[in-house]
Amino acid sequence: MAKLQEVVGLFGTAGESTWRDAVMARLETAGIVYFNPVVPEWTPAHAEIESKHLASDRVILLVITGESESYGSLAETGWAALSAAKNGQTVLLVIQDYPDGPRSTANRARALVRAHAEKAGMTVYTDIDTAVTAAIQIFKTLGFSENP
Repeated sequence: MAKLQEVVGLFGTAGESTWRDAVMARLETAGIVYFNPVVPEWTPAHAEIESKHLASDRVILLVITGESESYGSLAETGWAALSAAKNGQTVLLVIQDYPDGPRSTANRARALVRAHAEKAGMTVYTDIDTAVTAAIQIFKTLGFSENP
């Protein structure tokens, strides 16, 4: 089991998405450290940094928004779940539908990931704020939040 960092890893939909902005503000207000993998110019070296955080951050907040098909993020959910099972982490998974309709490939992939996650006992959120509240509560329970 890896030594866990008292950090929330912010994984999931990237590109032009701004979902992380409000999340980072809430975590900062709560006194909780986070890792944001989005950088201005991503290089292969960043993959190593991301993989270390995916394996060692106490909480992985993995948000798949409806802004893009997010196949990479959907694939990453399996690695996050494996890491969590192996290392004692918590994965908070948010899956929002893609606006292409329920029969689209993107939504069929989301349904598959959602079904596997729920069968494995994970809660799958549709609301980012609710998942962030759960992350903050985990840190408060563990005594790592600076603010009450």
